[in-house]
Amino acid sequence: MNNKILIKDFEILKKPRSFQEHFSNTININNGGYLIAISSFDINNSNVLNKLMTWRNSANYAYYNSPEATIESTGKWLESLINSSEKKILFKIFDENNEFIGHLGLNINSKNDFIHVELDNILRGSDKARKGIITDSILSLVQWCKNIYFIEKFLLRVLSTNENAINFYKKLGFIETERVLNDDKKTHMIEMAFQNTSYTNKNMILTAGPSIGIRERIYSSDATINGWNAEWKFYLSKFEKEFAKYIGVKYAIATSSCTGSMHIALSALDIKKGDEVIVPDITWVSTANAVMLVGATPIFADVDLNTWTLDPNSVESLISDRTKAIMPVHLYGHPAEMDKIMSLAKKYNLKIIEDAAPSIGAEFNDQKTGSFGDFSAFSFQGAKLLVTGEGGMLCTNDKSLYERAYKIWDQGRVPGTFWIEELSSKYKMANIQAAIGLGQLERNDLMVNKKRLINDWYFERLKNIKGISFFRESDKVKSICWMSCIRLNEDTKLSRDNFCKELKKRNVDTRPVFPTISQYPYWERRQAEQPNSKLIADTGINLPSGVCLSKEEVNYICDQIIETIKWNQ
Repeated sequence: MNNKILIKDFEILKKPRSFQEHFSNTININNGGYLIAISSFDINNSNVLNKLMTWRNSANYAYYNSPEATIESTGKWLESLINSSEKKILFKIFDENNEFIGHLGLNINSKNDFIHVELDNILRGSDKARKGIITDSILSLVQWCKNIYFIEKFLLRVLSTNENAINFYKKLGFIETERVLNDDKKTHMIEMAFQNTSYTNKNMILTAGPSIGIRERIYSSDATINGWNAEWKFYLSKFEKEFAKYIGVKYAIATSSCTGSMHIALSALDIKKGDEVIVPDITWVSTANAVMLVGATPIFADVDLNTWTLDPNSVESLISDRTKAIMPVHLYGHPAEMDKIMSLAKKYNLKIIEDAAPSIGAEFNDQKTGSFGDFSAFSFQGAKLLVTGEGGMLCTNDKSLYERAYKIWDQGRVPGTFWIEELSSKYKMANIQAAIGLGQLERNDLMVNKKRLINDWYFERLKNIKGISFFRESDKVKSICWMSCIRLNEDTKLSRDNFCKELKKRNVDTRPVFPTISQYPYWERRQAEQPNSKLIADTGINLPSGVCLSKEEVNYICDQIIETIKWNQ
């Protein structure tokens, strides 16, 4: 998956559709300057060709058995790089004065699910460029690869006689891993691997954070320029179509929020005043608010202590003659027990609205969340895995429900007319947001894999720590691990809130699990707190889970958790 995504992005970078697109795809260099890919626009650029030829000949000593470059050979090299080498790319290095001062290459070398790239053609051609720009260029490209493609391993090769380069790379954090004898039997090519440095505790590590790649930038830029008038819903329609396909449903409607999606779903199902809808006592409040907004009453069921999702036994105990629907929440990306919940719905003739807000890509019995119920609702709020800033998606397999929901989505309007049949509101997502969402969706599986890896890193460090219960996925499910979570137990003397305050002093931001929403003051029907929900609400913690987290940052966080527990037992 990683490999395919990067190869496709290389193609986008090397063959942009316009100069505008070409120059929008820059990679900022720390301390000033930027990287931009050698593209099809450069093949016949005499200025670029002359510089590359001159620089390559002046640095010929760094290449084993390399002939002298000419304008013709340089042009052929570039053409091959752009048109034939799908796993290779070369970036031009520009300084803060927009001067082209060198180049830096990147090759994909992994055989399977790629975590391995090679840096090559590292060359500073101009002596006028500021000191340190090559160092900054390499580190910026490494960080870009980590944040967008979640690459963990970086290699380079250098000729054994090039001592200056070897020393330079060592200072950068590369170490020798292998030597291969060249054909001359005198020199070697030395392979060097980048060693990640330890986290230095300089900045707060936040609980969430997105990964925004090339496609999101290109699509949103195109939507900004061209997505108006007749093209006002180009990306909107495409995003809906591709999202429905990804989830495995027939219909999808892009909305302004997940809350709005749930409100539409409840309205389309004709749930109203006097009806009851069962929701978990642990969730974000919008699940229950949507019920109240259609005049119905939310009934709060308990959750399973291991999965933190709806407990089917608790749900069944609360079903009455007034119950019309169940709203399971796939909390923190962990699927609810959908087989048992669907069985209850069938037994009691109830509707199912999945609050799948944080679970895009999660699976229950190899079926994606959001594909089980009469409706499902997703969130693209800025802290989620797939982000559009704000926004949501409403999904269904039922054509009549889709048509009903679509009318509610657009002011109660008859599609294709200005005739309004009923009172409603506007729930539309903007085309520009949908453009970002489409780019995110194309990388969603990649981001899910990284989230699961982050959760594994936490588990390996914290699984045997006294005082902590680590939240893990149950059988039959594939969680997206949107949030990695722990629960403090009786062995920890520090309260959850004080525990979080202590971690914040150490530059580790955490988030308490939601309160039991049954205790908010504005519900018409009062209920006691559900026991498992209360325990989780009092002791549960969301750990930093931003998709761009490094293993070094996770290790630092775990060190602080372990130390905080140690000093408070």
